[in-house]
Amino acid sequence: MTVKRRDLSVGALVAVALSVTPAAAQRPGQIAPAPAPAPPPVQQQVPGYIAAKPDSVLRAFGQNVTAKIFSSAYTPVRIQAVQRSQQSLPGFQCPADPQVSLAVIIPYPVKPGAVSWIERYVVACNPRTVRNFLMLLEGDQPRVMELVPGETNADPLLQRDVLQGAAAATAAVRPATCDKTYVTDTQVTQPPDRGGMWVERWSYDLCGTKAQTDMTFTPSDRGTTWGAKIVQ
Repeated sequence: MTVKRRDLSVGALVAVALSVTPAAAQRPGQIAPAPAPAPPPVQQQVPGYIAAKPDSVLRAFGQNVTAKIFSSAYTPVRIQAVQRSQQSLPGFQCPADPQVSLAVIIPYPVKPGAVSWIERYVVACNPRTVRNFLMLLEGDQPRVMELVPGETNADPLLQRDVLQGAAAATAAVRPATCDKTYVTDTQVTQPPDRGGMWVERWSYDLCGTKAQTDMTFTPSDRGTTWGAKIVQ
């Protein structure tokens, strides 16, 4: 069992020194759900690949920023991010121009006043894959940071903490000469209970060797602890 505790005062985010201010409805370490009620929808032509709903983005950033996020303004940056991701992760057969759907957009303020959000894509590779990116608006174009793939509920800072412990969690099955750890998928296997605890299965590629861990996340007022257990 490997356990890490996330201190919410830590100001690092995906290898970038930023002060984190999670959304008000968010449990520590967990991506926040969209609150209700929803504001009026964005009245504009949305590109066909964007299937996400704008409600939570409207609440967080207002009409003008939302309209740009749900336009074609960032399409070149998005295409580049997805292509980079499909080329870097092993274990997937992806066409040069795969069918892509931007399924979810989640506001995620990394510091007060920042315009930043998480984008979750479904990509038609073999097997199908889900890729996630943190977008931080700087000037006219967002800066893109890739997050772990799959449908994890862990927020970007908690993902960073877990990745630091992944090597220890998978040490028993890692080939002796392997020095690379890729997370290839994440799935929620037990949704949050009344106390907020939830369980995910994380899949790895260790230089061609496949491994999986069951990750248990337990939020508290002090942060989120996590435990990793190799799946036999």
